[in-house]
Amino acid sequence: MRQLKVGRSRRVNKIRDDVCPCDSQKNYLFCCEPFITGKQRPETPEALMRSRYSAYTMANIDYIKETMRGNALAGFQELDAKRWAKRVTWIKLNVLKSVTESLSLGYVEFEASFVDGSHLKSIHEKSEFIFEKGRWYYVGGQHLPTTHTEQIISRTMDCPCGSHRKFKNCHGT
Repeated sequence: MRQLKVGRSRRVNKIRDDVCPCDSQKNYLFCCEPFITGKQRPETPEALMRSRYSAYTMANIDYIKETMRGNALAGFQELDAKRWAKRVTWIKLNVLKSVTESLSLGYVEFEASFVDGSHLKSIHEKSEFIFEKGRWYYVGGQHLPTTHTEQIISRTMDCPCGSHRKFKNCHGT
């Protein structure tokens, strides 16, 4: 299998045989890969959000863009998003709440942690999704206060993903 570079420095070996980056604990081939490659469409807002996170870990901005509509798409800066996704190292996704309010509207609240330079940071968002023309789209989100404070991370610290390995031997490779 080929080796894919994820984020700036995280390498995922044999990603086709590995756990999906979205932290579902499922195999990537049976989780986000069919959505990202266009073989299938996510059936729920949460599945779309998880696949978008996985796409960000691989800096697959084409997928991010094609899954957006409305104000989110209108304000999307593709080049900036690609630079940012390549610069950071994605650590963990935690889905806090997922609600499908109707056949065409859903929300997913999540927190995603990442390392930017030597700083561990996180994004906490309540994302909004609409179902249009047979598929779900991300249309915007409300940023919420994070539950984690920004901290400096070193290569010899325990990895914040919870693997019980040193950062340098996990996401910092």
